[in-house]
Amino acid sequence: MSHRLRGILVALGVLLSVSVPASAARAEPASAAPLVDITCPVGSQVGTYSPGLTYETRDVTFQARGNVSGCVDLSGHGIAGATFSAGGQGTASCLAGSVSNTMTYRWSTGQSSTVKGTGAINVKPNGITVLVLTGTVESGLFTGATVVQTKVLLNTELTACLSPEGLTSVAGPVSLTVTQ
Repeated sequence: MSHRLRGILVALGVLLSVSVPASAARAEPASAAPLVDITCPVGSQVGTYSPGLTYETRDVTFQARGNVSGCVDLSGHGIAGATFSAGGQGTASCLAGSVSNTMTYRWSTGQSSTVKGTGAINVKPNGITVLVLTGTVESGLFTGATVVQTKVLLNTELTACLSPEGLTSVAGPVSLTVTQ
């Protein structure tokens, strides 16, 4: 594949992603920009918090399961999508928080990747939570690569944050980018 064609495909993959993390949006010389190996703009996730999130910040654990598809794979592995599971902990509320997590991706090719990272929770109006998780592949396919997963999680129980049990589950769309 020619260098120019690869560059065009990388640009197309970035344009297809649902969102671009702020760190990737800053201007860098083309020679310093990381190469996008995979971008998967379509996905979904269901997650749970224990204890549930309230307006008071507290220690929580979480579990999540989901999938991504529609992948543009420039790595040459033939990846079309993946399922994933994640677990972690952090300090969070219905307004904001930060978490550490471990995610395992099971790629459509049968290979897997284990990612360890951190994330920041940013709550938007109308019960929408934006969670950007950034991590490094610790083992498996793409070891050493950076993974950015952006989640837009919808709280359909708008009064849950006011209850003693709190918000215990959320779901919504997910996008994924893997760069070297």
